[in-house]
Amino acid sequence: MVGFRNPAATRYARALVADDDATGAPDGPLECSACRGTGKVISALGGDEKPVTCPWCEGSGHYDPEHDAQAAGRVLRGDEPA
Repeated sequence: MVGFRNPAATRYARALVADDDATGAPDGPLECSACRGTGKVISALGGDEKPVTCPWCEGSGHYDPEHDAQAAGRVLRGDEPA
């Protein structure tokens, strides 16, 4: 039959998550996605590109859900909520 597509079929040939990762619990701290675990990002602020400490992980390379990367900017601008 031309044009027939099985709605249950996926376009992926294999599972997106390996069986040993199926629990969802990481073995250790998650890698920071902004710097890819390096602790540095490239800033073009001021026109010149230069490496700076990652504001999301503060250079640790590990994701911290409690950390607010934008807090320092709010304090500098005086926008800190009461």
